Amino acid sequence: MGGITPLVTTALPLANSVIGTVRNAGAGQSSAAAQQAAAQQAAAELEYKRQQDAAQAAAAQAALEQKYREEAAAAERSAQAAAAARQQQAQLEAEAQARQWSHDAELRQREQELQRQKDEAAAAAAAAARAKEMEDFRGSQEQTLAQLRASQEEAVRAKETDAQTQLAQLTAAADAAEQRRLAALRQAVSKTRAGLGARGVTAQDGSGEAILLGLTNSSETEHKDAQATDQLKRAAIQQSLDEAKRRNLLELSQLADRQRLEYMSKFF
Repeated sequence: MGGITPLVTTALPLANSVIGTVRNAGAGQSSAAAQQAAAQQAAAELEYKRQQDAAQAAAAQAALEQKYREEAAAAERSAQAAAAARQQQAQLEAEAQARQWSHDAELRQREQELQRQKDEAAAAAAAAARAKEMEDFRGSQEQTLAQLRASQEEAVRAKETDAQTQLAQLTAAADAAEQRRLAALRQAVSKTRAGLGARGVTAQDGSGEAILLGLTNSSETEHKDAQATDQLKRAAIQQSLDEAKRRNLLELSQLADRQRLEYMSKFF
């Protein structure tokens, strides 16, 4: 409204001047002049009114434009403030999101670390349990092998004792047979010499010597046959003992192979 006052102030002197002129002219002229002055006065009043209306319209237009400018400036300020608020809110939200992400990442890292520790502990426990199971299984296998070896050694000792008994018996029997053979040979030689002497034949004679030599050779052959039989019996006893030892070694080797396969198939 501040733009209306200058326009009104400018228009009023002009209207007053026109009205004064018309009034002055009316005083010194005829009625026709009075009518003309009235017409001029009316025209002046219309012009005055038109100027007032124009001034008011201009003032209203200026006020409206000023209002639009102020509203536009206010709207711009409001938009800028809203944009700044949105930007600040977005920044706050971004910062909050970043803090949340950082917090979530830290929680995930802690959880991963805890899980890693749990996995390591579980793996260590599983490894310890597996090692113990392997040790127990191997210990059981070694115990079985040791028991078999002990039973075999006991059987071999018994067989060796029996073999020694048999060999001792063979030695005693051979010694007894040798004593009997020598005694029989001496007895036969004595009888033969007595028989030869009764016939007048001495041991130095060819026939007597041949007879005595035949007795000796026959006895020696019997001795060799007995020795050969004794050697065969001794060899059979030793062979039986050796075969038992070989069977034991084979049985131990087969058991060890089976145990190794069982161990590998169970744990690998």
